[in-house]
Order: sequence, then C-alpha cells, then structure tokens
Amino acid sequence: MLLNIFALTLAYADTYRPPPKTGIIIAVYDGDTFTLDNGDKIRLRGANTPELRPAEAFGIDARDAVADLVLNQKVTLTYGDVERDGYGRLIASVRIEKHDVATYLLENGLAHTFFIPPEKLDTPSLLAAQTQAQSKSVGIWSIPRYQSDLHMTSFHANAPGDDSRNINGEYIRVTNITSSTLNLQNYYIQNIKGETWPFPDMEIPAGNTVKVHSGRGYHQKNPEKQLEIYLGSMRPIWDNEKDRATIYNLENKIQDQRKHEPKNKPKN
Repeated sequence: MLLNIFALTLAYADTYRPPPKTGIIIAVYDGDTFTLDNGDKIRLRGANTPELRPAEAFGIDARDAVADLVLNQKVTLTYGDVERDGYGRLIASVRIEKHDVATYLLENGLAHTFFIPPEKLDTPSLLAAQTQAQSKSVGIWSIPRYQSDLHMTSFHANAPGDDSRNINGEYIRVTNITSSTLNLQNYYIQNIKGETWPFPDMEIPAGNTVKVHSGRGYHQKNPEKQLEIYLGSMRPIWDNEKDRATIYNLENKIQDQRKHEPKNKPKN
C-alpha cells in the first residue's frame, strides 16, 4: 500500500513539475512529438502532422524534416494556458534560432493548423503559412484527402470501460483545415453500417478543432474554449472491432474518412 502511494506521489510530481523554458531535443518520434534531454515529451502547439501509426502520407517526411531541423539542438519553449496534457507531455511552441517549428512545418505542407482554445497562439501567421502551402499544392495539400473542408485527427471508437455506459467516451476530433469559418450544419457523419448523424448548427473557426461525442450533452459553442458537439445517440455508434467514420457535406461529397481497428488485432 505504501509503495503504491509512493509511486502515485512520484507520478503526480513528475506531471506537475515546472515546465522548462529551454532544452535539447534528443529524439523525434514524429513531426509533432519530441523528447527533451530531461526526459520530457513535447506535443507541438499549433500544428498537426500525419501519423506514423497507422502510416499516413507524408508522416515520414514530416518526422525527417523536423529531425533535420531540431535533433540534438537547443530549443526555446513557450506555453499557453495548458502547459501539460493528461499524459504529462509538455504542450509547447518550439523555436530554434530563426525557425518556429510549427510555422516551418506549415510552410512546407507537412502539417495543418491545429488550434484547441483556450491556447493562445499567433493564429493569423500560422494560418498564413498554411495558406501559402495550400496555394502551391505542396506536401499534404497535393493529395485527395486534404482537398476538403474537414479533417479527422483522431478516432476513439472504443470508450474506456463499458461503451454502453460511457457513450460519450467515444469521440472523434475534427479540424477545419480551410482558411475561413465553417458551419458544421453543412456536414454529417456516417459509420461503416451506413447509419448517419447530422452535425448541429455551430461555427468552427479556421484551424480550430471540434470534439464529436457519440452520446447526449450540451454543445459547447464558445470559440474561446474547446468546441464540443454531441450526436445524441442512446447507444454506442462505433464498433470496437472494426469501423469507419466518414464525413460528408450536404452534396454527399466525402470530406474525410478514418478507419478503426484494434492495434493488437492478430493478422490473418
């Protein structure tokens, strides 16, 4: 019992220790996730790069570009209102000499803007960097998946515990990847069975994300906070074994599609 309490105390202290202002990057996991020489993990603010697992187009390019820029280099870190996430990672802007890493990724088409209020960022300059890459059709902007309005950055089909008792534990995070405000009522989402749910009347600013819960709740429409909507289902929407989320606009054009399969599913 005493050992458990000691372990929890250490974990708490590790999560809430003061965030460093500088450090040396000793490892680059992917384009937006790094490790400092003090052991801290960093999740980059303001930009989201393609995933490595499952592999997405330009994921390796983003990782390698960041590694060339910052690996074994001293960087300066700045923070918003949220300094650490639920995993204990630093949520930081990263700068090396004249380069802001998020801006560098956006300018080269290796990331899209990714804003979750109340984080305060220089959103106009980050959006301008993204628009520049979009206009040149470089990197991610050269492939069909990004020729749309909305992009799913994460898909949590399997809620913690019993899904039927935790319907809102199922959620998808969606980002407006255009340069202007969109209204979600012009879109809907569909599962692999073909069941559909309309999105509510809610404005989502350029670069901002919205958290889409399966169950019931009150929509959070204040753009100064994390936007959240509830699809209103009385039962789980997504199958834990295999599913596919597809977002359409009202002209039935696919905006984005994301699959879910258990990470440890045995191969046939």
